Amino acid sequence: MFSGGFLEIGFILFIAFLLFGPEKLPEIARTLGKSLGQLRRASDELKNSLEEEIRNLDQPRELRSEPETDTEPDPPLDHGYDYSEPTDEEAEPRPRG
Repeated sequence: MFSGGFLEIGFILFIAFLLFGPEKLPEIARTLGKSLGQLRRASDELKNSLEEEIRNLDQPRELRSEPETDTEPDPPLDHGYDYSEPTDEEAEPRPRG
């Protein structure tokens, strides 16, 4: 749209001056500057986190810093039904008779 030349920027500032007046223009510029700074910080944070995740994916599995567990992971549930066998504590007592 605009190449950012002196005439284009001057034209935009002139229109803003006419629309908002000399009292409101500094306040609007300050608010716009703060918003752009927050947007830039959020963008940099997202970029850094994505780059970190890409570096983690590129590392071999042995070098990744994942917490190790002593137990095997639970088998996946198929449509809400658990096919695993109950332990002794979970098993219901069978009636004798």
